[in-house]
Amino acid sequence: MTNTNSVYVAWQAPDTRDWHVVGNLQERKSGYVFRYTKGALKSTKFTKFSGMSDVRETYVSEELFPLFKNRLLSPRRPEYPSFIKWLGFEEDKVNPIDILARSGGLRSTDQLQIFKKIDVDSDGNFEHFFFLHGLGYLNSLANARVSELKPGQILRLCLDLQNEYDGDAVVVRADKPAEIVGYCPRYLSNGIKKMLLDDPKSITLTVEKISDDAPHNYRLLCKLSGVLSQACQSTLIPQDEFEPIE
Repeated sequence: MTNTNSVYVAWQAPDTRDWHVVGNLQERKSGYVFRYTKGALKSTKFTKFSGMSDVRETYVSEELFPLFKNRLLSPRRPEYPSFIKWLGFEEDKVNPIDILARSGGLRSTDQLQIFKKIDVDSDGNFEHFFFLHGLGYLNSLANARVSELKPGQILRLCLDLQNEYDGDAVVVRADKPAEIVGYCPRYLSNGIKKMLLDDPKSITLTVEKISDDAPHNYRLLCKLSGVLSQACQSTLIPQDEFEPIE
């Protein structure tokens, strides 16, 4: 499966807190295609999605599957224009796949995250957009600092190795003076940690957009970019988790 017009579903195991890539959604001219990926076989705790009970089946639909449609904000909602602006899109140039990938398709009732795979080209170059997490836990001074950030400003990635809840946690800080402004998403933190350990100068995190009128989880949009070595690429999320179950 290619990454074009495609998103993956990450699921967090309740016992280990590990993230697994359990499915892939593709947009095609005739509609949508969903397939489970090999990450769905990694944990006995994983429960198959409603209406998709066979992990080896290819599911095809002219309309977006309910699992994903229910994660989209209705265009009829009065806050929809603001929501699209927070995501960094233009209302007339966005499709459901883009919205799911950028927003994460988050719901408070489950442990799923929708995302696009970091797409590395043949020379190891990549760029990837995501919102910083944890802004709701920042104190008032740190939140004021977030509001002062400017698009294009470089942020620093720091390993939080003594984090009691996530040994892969990656803290993000602003400089001059140094201040924590959030965390990288947990489903990406293991990969970013490996990038930093391989060559901390190979990647850069910059501010893409600040939306002070947005909820905390859509307030600080960042761009991660860089050039990865072949050795680093081979250590990222196990590639087999992205492969469809045959």
